[in-house]
Amino acid sequence: MKQISLGVICLASILVSSCFLWDNDESKLKKNEEGEVISLPYLWKKSLHLFGPEFNGTLNYPIYSGGNPIIPMTKGTKGRMLTMVNPKDGNTLWEWDDRFVQATEEIQISRAHQFANLIVYTNGSRVYGINLESGQTQWKSRNNLDRSFWSHVYGKDEDFYLFGRSDSFPDSIDQTVIFKGNILNGEYEEYLIPNFTMDYFFPGNRIGDVTAALPVDLDGKEYLAVVWQEPFFEFFWQSYLGLYDQSTREWIYEKAIINPEKSFNGVLLNPPVIYKDRIYMAVGFELACHDLRNGQQYWRKKFDGEIFFSNFLIEEDMVIVNNEDQYVYALDPMTGNQLWKTRGSGTSSKMSYMNGVVYFNGGAS
Repeated sequence: MKQISLGVICLASILVSSCFLWDNDESKLKKNEEGEVISLPYLWKKSLHLFGPEFNGTLNYPIYSGGNPIIPMTKGTKGRMLTMVNPKDGNTLWEWDDRFVQATEEIQISRAHQFANLIVYTNGSRVYGINLESGQTQWKSRNNLDRSFWSHVYGKDEDFYLFGRSDSFPDSIDQTVIFKGNILNGEYEEYLIPNFTMDYFFPGNRIGDVTAALPVDLDGKEYLAVVWQEPFFEFFWQSYLGLYDQSTREWIYEKAIINPEKSFNGVLLNPPVIYKDRIYMAVGFELACHDLRNGQQYWRKKFDGEIFFSNFLIEEDMVIVNNEDQYVYALDPMTGNQLWKTRGSGTSSKMSYMNGVVYFNGGAS
Protein backbone atom coordinates (compact mmCIF):
# COMPACT_ATOMS: atom_id res chain seq x y z
CA MET A 1 0.00 0.00 0.00
CA LYS A 2 1.32 3.41 -0.94
CA GLN A 3 2.35 5.45 2.10
CA ILE A 4 1.24 9.07 2.35
CA SER A 5 1.95 11.64 5.03
CA LEU A 6 -1.71 12.18 5.77
CA GLY A 7 -3.88 9.17 6.47
CA VAL A 8 -7.64 8.92 6.03
CA ILE A 9 -9.77 6.75 8.29
CA CYS A 10 -13.44 6.14 7.51
CA LEU A 11 -15.57 4.82 10.37
CA ALA A 12 -18.17 2.66 8.66
CA SER A 13 -21.08 3.35 11.00
CA ILE A 14 -22.29 6.51 12.66
CA LEU A 15 -22.34 6.16 16.45
CA VAL A 16 -25.87 7.05 17.49
CA SER A 17 -26.33 5.26 20.81
CA SER A 18 -22.99 5.38 22.57
CA CYS A 19 -20.02 7.70 22.97
CA PHE A 20 -16.55 6.10 22.93
CA LEU A 21 -13.01 7.06 23.85
CA TRP A 22 -10.45 4.87 22.12
CA ASP A 23 -7.40 3.32 23.80
CA ASN A 24 -4.35 3.83 21.57
CA ASP A 25 -2.17 1.31 23.41
CA GLU A 26 -0.22 -0.33 20.55
CA SER A 27 -0.44 -3.76 22.18
CA LYS A 28 -4.25 -3.64 22.05
CA LEU A 29 -4.64 -2.51 18.46
CA LYS A 30 -5.92 -5.01 15.90
CA LYS A 31 -4.11 -4.85 12.57
CA ASN A 32 -4.41 -6.60 9.23
CA GLU A 33 -1.60 -8.29 7.29
CA GLU A 34 -0.48 -4.95 5.86
CA GLY A 35 -0.07 -3.50 9.34
CA GLU A 36 -3.07 -1.18 9.08
CA VAL A 37 -5.13 -0.64 12.23
CA ILE A 38 -8.60 -2.15 11.68
CA SER A 39 -10.00 -2.11 15.23
CA LEU A 40 -9.49 -0.02 18.35
CA PRO A 41 -10.54 -0.93 21.92
CA TYR A 42 -12.27 1.69 24.01
CA LEU A 43 -11.51 2.92 27.51
CA TRP A 44 -15.16 3.54 28.37
CA LYS A 45 -18.55 3.86 26.73
CA LYS A 46 -21.59 5.94 27.62
CA SER A 47 -25.18 5.69 26.50
CA LEU A 48 -26.50 8.84 24.87
CA HIS A 49 -30.07 7.97 25.87
CA LEU A 50 -31.07 7.93 29.53
CA PHE A 51 -34.60 6.54 28.98
CA GLY A 52 -34.59 4.60 25.74
CA PRO A 53 -33.29 5.48 22.27
CA GLU A 54 -34.43 8.71 20.64
CA PHE A 55 -32.92 10.95 17.99
CA ASN A 56 -30.44 12.87 20.12
CA GLY A 57 -29.45 15.59 17.68
CA THR A 58 -26.61 16.62 15.42
CA LEU A 59 -23.44 18.65 15.89
CA ASN A 60 -21.85 19.22 12.50
CA TYR A 61 -18.62 20.38 14.10
CA PRO A 62 -17.08 19.39 17.46
CA ILE A 63 -17.68 21.61 20.50
CA TYR A 64 -15.15 21.62 23.35
CA SER A 65 -14.70 23.73 26.45
CA GLY A 66 -11.69 23.34 28.71
CA GLY A 67 -10.79 20.14 26.89
CA ASN A 68 -14.23 18.63 27.63
CA PRO A 69 -16.49 17.63 24.73
CA ILE A 70 -20.13 18.74 24.57
CA ILE A 71 -22.48 16.17 23.02
CA PRO A 72 -26.25 15.87 22.42
CA MET A 73 -28.14 13.37 24.60
CA THR A 74 -31.77 12.47 25.34
CA LYS A 75 -33.88 11.97 28.43
CA GLY A 76 -37.11 10.51 27.09
CA THR A 77 -39.13 11.60 24.07
CA LYS A 78 -39.21 15.28 25.09
CA GLY A 79 -35.83 15.56 26.79
CA ARG A 80 -33.12 16.53 24.36
CA MET A 81 -30.11 18.20 25.86
CA LEU A 82 -26.51 19.23 25.49
CA THR A 83 -24.17 17.44 27.88
CA MET A 84 -20.57 18.12 28.85
CA VAL A 85 -18.63 14.94 29.61
CA ASN A 86 -15.24 14.23 31.15
CA PRO A 87 -13.14 12.67 28.35
CA LYS A 88 -11.15 10.60 30.85
CA ASP A 89 -14.06 8.62 32.28
CA GLY A 90 -17.23 9.71 30.45
CA ASN A 91 -18.87 11.15 33.55
CA THR A 92 -21.42 13.89 33.00
CA LEU A 93 -20.23 17.35 34.12
CA TRP A 94 -23.45 19.22 33.32
CA GLU A 95 -26.68 18.98 31.32
CA TRP A 96 -28.41 21.81 29.49
CA ASP A 97 -32.05 21.59 28.39
CA ASP A 98 -33.55 25.05 28.24
CA ARG A 99 -35.14 24.80 24.80
CA PHE A 100 -38.13 26.98 23.93
CA VAL A 101 -40.14 24.07 22.51
CA GLN A 102 -39.63 21.13 24.84
CA ALA A 103 -41.94 18.76 22.99
CA THR A 104 -40.43 18.93 19.52
CA GLU A 105 -37.31 21.09 19.32
CA GLU A 106 -34.20 19.06 18.49
CA ILE A 107 -30.56 19.88 19.17
CA GLN A 108 -29.28 20.82 15.72
CA ILE A 109 -26.07 22.86 15.63
CA SER A 110 -24.46 23.41 12.24
CA ARG A 111 -21.94 26.08 13.21
CA ALA A 112 -21.72 27.94 16.52
CA HIS A 113 -19.54 30.78 17.81
CA GLN A 114 -17.56 30.48 21.04
CA PHE A 115 -15.96 33.28 23.03
CA ALA A 116 -14.45 32.84 26.49
CA ASN A 117 -16.87 30.57 28.36
CA LEU A 118 -19.87 31.33 26.12
CA ILE A 119 -21.34 29.78 23.00
CA VAL A 120 -24.15 31.03 20.74
CA TYR A 121 -26.13 28.89 18.32
CA THR A 122 -29.44 29.14 16.46
CA ASN A 123 -32.24 26.71 15.75
CA GLY A 124 -34.79 28.15 13.38
CA SER A 125 -35.97 31.44 14.86
CA ARG A 126 -34.56 30.60 18.30
CA VAL A 127 -31.15 31.88 19.42
CA TYR A 128 -29.35 30.56 22.50
CA GLY A 129 -26.37 31.79 24.51
CA ILE A 130 -25.02 29.15 26.91
CA ASN A 131 -22.39 29.39 29.65
CA LEU A 132 -20.08 26.44 29.00
CA GLU A 133 -18.60 26.49 32.49
CA SER A 134 -21.87 26.11 34.35
CA GLY A 135 -24.11 24.63 31.68
CA GLN A 136 -26.66 27.40 32.34
CA THR A 137 -28.46 29.66 29.88
CA GLN A 138 -26.72 33.04 29.60
CA TRP A 139 -29.58 34.41 27.50
CA LYS A 140 -32.01 33.27 24.83
CA SER A 141 -34.33 35.00 22.37
CA ARG A 142 -37.16 34.08 20.09
CA ASN A 143 -38.52 35.87 17.04
CA ASN A 144 -41.48 35.56 14.72
CA LEU A 145 -41.42 32.15 13.07
CA ASP A 146 -41.52 33.85 9.65
CA ARG A 147 -38.18 35.48 10.52
CA SER A 148 -36.20 32.26 10.86
CA PHE A 149 -32.43 32.43 10.97
CA TRP A 150 -29.96 30.19 9.25
CA SER A 151 -28.33 27.75 11.66
CA HIS A 152 -24.78 28.91 10.90
CA VAL A 153 -23.28 31.45 13.29
CA TYR A 154 -19.95 33.20 12.66
CA GLY A 155 -18.08 35.49 15.00
CA LYS A 156 -14.99 36.99 16.53
CA ASP A 157 -14.58 37.77 20.22
CA GLU A 158 -17.82 39.30 21.54
CA ASP A 159 -19.35 39.85 18.09
CA PHE A 160 -21.38 37.19 16.33
CA TYR A 161 -23.10 37.19 12.95
CA LEU A 162 -26.18 35.25 11.91
CA PHE A 163 -28.72 35.46 9.12
CA GLY A 164 -32.39 36.33 8.96
CA ARG A 165 -35.06 38.11 6.99
CA SER A 166 -34.87 41.87 6.74
CA ASP A 167 -37.80 44.16 7.53
CA SER A 168 -36.57 46.42 4.73
CA PHE A 169 -38.46 44.25 2.24
CA PRO A 170 -42.19 43.50 2.07
CA ASP A 171 -43.31 40.34 3.86
CA SER A 172 -44.00 38.78 0.46
CA ILE A 173 -40.28 38.96 -0.49
CA ASP A 174 -38.16 36.15 0.93
CA GLN A 175 -34.44 36.74 1.64
CA THR A 176 -31.80 36.44 4.35
CA VAL A 177 -29.33 39.17 5.33
CA ILE A 178 -26.66 39.62 8.01
CA PHE A 179 -27.48 40.38 11.65
CA LYS A 180 -24.78 41.33 14.18
CA GLY A 181 -24.98 40.61 17.89
CA ASN A 182 -23.12 40.63 21.19
CA ILE A 183 -22.53 37.24 22.78
CA LEU A 184 -22.46 38.70 26.31
CA ASN A 185 -26.04 39.95 26.34
CA GLY A 186 -27.63 38.37 23.26
CA GLU A 187 -28.67 41.65 21.69
CA TYR A 188 -28.48 41.71 17.89
CA GLU A 189 -29.77 43.81 15.02
CA GLU A 190 -29.79 43.97 11.25
CA TYR A 191 -26.32 44.82 9.99
CA LEU A 192 -25.73 44.33 6.27
CA ILE A 193 -27.86 43.76 3.16
CA PRO A 194 -26.19 42.91 -0.16
CA ASN A 195 -27.47 44.65 -3.27
CA PHE A 196 -29.88 42.01 -4.57
CA THR A 197 -30.70 42.77 -8.20
CA MET A 198 -34.23 41.29 -7.92
CA ASP A 199 -34.06 40.45 -11.63
CA TYR A 200 -35.25 36.90 -10.94
CA PHE A 201 -37.37 35.31 -8.25
CA PHE A 202 -36.94 31.77 -6.98
CA PRO A 203 -40.17 29.92 -6.08
CA GLY A 204 -41.62 31.47 -2.95
CA ASN A 205 -40.59 34.99 -4.05
CA ARG A 206 -37.03 34.37 -2.88
CA ILE A 207 -34.57 37.00 -4.12
CA GLY A 208 -31.36 35.74 -2.49
CA ASP A 209 -29.51 34.83 0.69
CA VAL A 210 -26.34 35.55 2.60
CA THR A 211 -24.91 32.21 3.78
CA ALA A 212 -21.51 33.12 5.26
CA ALA A 213 -19.97 36.14 7.04
CA LEU A 214 -16.42 35.49 8.26
CA PRO A 215 -14.66 38.17 10.33
CA VAL A 216 -11.11 38.61 9.07
CA ASP A 217 -8.22 40.89 10.02
CA LEU A 218 -6.19 42.29 7.10
CA ASP A 219 -3.37 44.73 7.84
CA GLY A 220 -4.84 45.58 11.22
CA LYS A 221 -8.34 46.35 9.92
CA GLU A 222 -11.51 44.37 10.52
CA TYR A 223 -13.42 43.05 7.51
CA LEU A 224 -16.21 40.61 6.79
CA ALA A 225 -15.78 38.04 4.03
CA VAL A 226 -19.36 37.66 2.79
CA VAL A 227 -20.71 34.86 0.60
CA TRP A 228 -24.17 35.41 -0.87
CA GLN A 229 -26.23 34.27 -3.80
CA GLU A 230 -29.25 35.18 -5.87
CA PRO A 231 -31.38 33.25 -8.38
CA PHE A 232 -30.70 33.45 -12.07
CA PHE A 233 -33.53 32.29 -14.32
CA GLU A 234 -35.85 29.60 -12.97
CA PHE A 235 -33.90 27.27 -10.64
CA PHE A 236 -30.32 28.38 -11.33
CA TRP A 237 -28.16 30.27 -8.82
CA GLN A 238 -25.25 32.69 -8.98
CA SER A 239 -22.96 32.88 -5.95
CA TYR A 240 -20.75 35.84 -5.04
CA LEU A 241 -17.91 36.69 -2.68
CA GLY A 242 -17.67 40.13 -1.12
CA LEU A 243 -15.28 41.88 1.28
CA TYR A 244 -16.84 44.45 3.60
CA ASP A 245 -14.81 47.06 5.55
CA GLN A 246 -16.37 47.24 9.01
CA SER A 247 -14.69 50.52 9.96
CA THR A 248 -15.92 52.50 6.93
CA ARG A 249 -19.08 50.40 6.44
CA GLU A 250 -18.28 50.10 2.73
CA TRP A 251 -17.70 47.25 0.32
CA ILE A 252 -14.14 46.74 -0.92
CA TYR A 253 -15.75 44.52 -3.53
CA GLU A 254 -19.21 42.98 -3.44
CA LYS A 255 -19.82 40.63 -6.37
CA ALA A 256 -16.78 38.54 -7.21
CA ILE A 257 -18.36 35.66 -9.13
CA ILE A 258 -17.69 32.20 -7.69
CA ASN A 259 -19.54 30.05 -10.26
CA PRO A 260 -19.47 31.65 -13.72
CA GLU A 261 -21.50 28.74 -15.15
CA LYS A 262 -24.65 29.29 -13.12
CA SER A 263 -25.92 25.97 -11.82
CA PHE A 264 -29.01 24.37 -10.34
CA ASN A 265 -27.26 23.83 -7.00
CA GLY A 266 -24.76 26.68 -7.20
CA VAL A 267 -25.07 27.82 -3.60
CA LEU A 268 -22.72 27.75 -0.62
CA LEU A 269 -24.12 25.71 2.29
CA ASN A 270 -20.99 25.07 4.39
CA PRO A 271 -18.48 27.40 6.06
CA PRO A 272 -15.65 28.66 3.82
CA VAL A 273 -12.04 28.26 4.92
CA ILE A 274 -9.49 31.11 4.96
CA TYR A 275 -5.87 30.08 4.40
CA LYS A 276 -2.88 32.32 3.60
CA ASP A 277 -5.04 35.31 2.55
CA ARG A 278 -7.10 33.08 0.28
CA ILE A 279 -10.67 31.93 0.79
CA TYR A 280 -11.88 28.46 -0.22
CA MET A 281 -15.57 27.78 -0.87
CA ALA A 282 -17.58 24.70 -1.85
CA VAL A 283 -20.43 25.71 -4.15
CA GLY A 284 -22.51 22.82 -5.44
CA PHE A 285 -20.20 20.39 -7.24
CA GLU A 286 -17.30 22.86 -7.30
CA LEU A 287 -14.52 24.02 -5.01
CA ALA A 288 -13.20 27.53 -5.64
CA CYS A 289 -10.19 29.49 -4.38
CA HIS A 290 -10.21 33.31 -4.39
CA ASP A 291 -7.81 36.06 -3.34
CA LEU A 292 -9.41 37.45 -0.20
CA ARG A 293 -8.12 41.00 -0.76
CA ASN A 294 -9.48 41.62 -4.25
CA GLY A 295 -11.84 38.72 -5.00
CA GLN A 296 -9.80 37.34 -7.90
CA GLN A 297 -10.47 33.67 -8.54
CA TYR A 298 -7.24 31.63 -8.64
CA TRP A 299 -8.76 28.26 -9.49
CA ARG A 300 -11.98 26.27 -9.53
CA LYS A 301 -12.33 22.49 -9.61
CA LYS A 302 -15.49 20.57 -10.50
CA PHE A 303 -16.18 17.14 -8.97
CA ASP A 304 -18.55 14.35 -9.96
CA GLY A 305 -20.48 14.74 -6.71
CA GLU A 306 -21.34 17.41 -4.17
CA ILE A 307 -19.19 18.48 -1.22
CA PHE A 308 -22.18 19.33 0.96
CA PHE A 309 -22.09 16.61 3.62
CA SER A 310 -18.38 16.43 4.51
CA ASN A 311 -17.33 19.85 3.24
CA PHE A 312 -13.49 20.08 3.14
CA LEU A 313 -10.57 21.05 5.35
CA ILE A 314 -7.01 22.33 4.89
CA GLU A 315 -4.23 20.59 6.81
CA GLU A 316 -0.52 19.95 6.17
CA ASP A 317 -0.71 22.35 3.20
CA MET A 318 -3.32 20.18 1.48
CA VAL A 319 -7.01 20.71 0.74
CA ILE A 320 -8.76 17.49 1.74
CA VAL A 321 -12.11 16.96 -0.01
CA ASN A 322 -14.45 14.08 0.83
CA ASN A 323 -16.78 13.96 -2.15
CA GLU A 324 -20.18 12.37 -2.81
CA ASP A 325 -18.56 10.35 -5.61
CA GLN A 326 -17.07 8.13 -2.83
CA TYR A 327 -13.51 9.39 -3.24
CA VAL A 328 -11.31 11.54 -1.00
CA TYR A 329 -9.07 14.03 -2.79
CA ALA A 330 -5.99 16.01 -1.76
CA LEU A 331 -5.38 19.23 -3.70
CA ASP A 332 -2.57 21.75 -3.74
CA PRO A 333 -4.16 24.83 -2.09
CA MET A 334 -2.22 27.25 -4.31
CA THR A 335 -2.91 25.65 -7.70
CA GLY A 336 -5.85 23.28 -7.18
CA ASN A 337 -3.81 20.46 -8.72
CA GLN A 338 -4.67 16.98 -7.45
CA LEU A 339 -1.98 15.48 -5.19
CA TRP A 340 -3.67 12.15 -4.52
CA LYS A 341 -7.02 10.38 -4.60
CA THR A 342 -8.28 7.44 -2.54
CA ARG A 343 -11.52 5.61 -1.87
CA GLY A 344 -13.94 7.37 0.48
CA SER A 345 -17.52 6.68 1.44
CA GLY A 346 -19.79 9.20 -0.24
CA THR A 347 -22.36 10.70 2.12
CA SER A 348 -20.43 11.25 5.34
CA SER A 349 -20.08 13.41 8.42
CA LYS A 350 -17.89 16.49 8.54
CA MET A 351 -14.19 15.65 8.71
CA SER A 352 -11.86 16.09 11.67
CA TYR A 353 -8.05 16.17 11.69
CA MET A 354 -5.58 15.10 14.36
CA ASN A 355 -1.91 14.11 14.21
CA GLY A 356 -1.72 13.43 10.48
CA VAL A 357 -5.03 11.58 10.20
CA VAL A 358 -8.43 12.68 8.86
CA TYR A 359 -11.48 11.09 10.49
CA PHE A 360 -15.10 10.92 9.35
CA ASN A 361 -18.15 8.71 9.69
CA GLY A 362 -19.16 7.28 6.33
CA GLY A 363 -22.32 5.89 4.81
CA ALA A 364 -20.94 3.58 2.10
CA SER A 365 -18.86 0.43 2.32
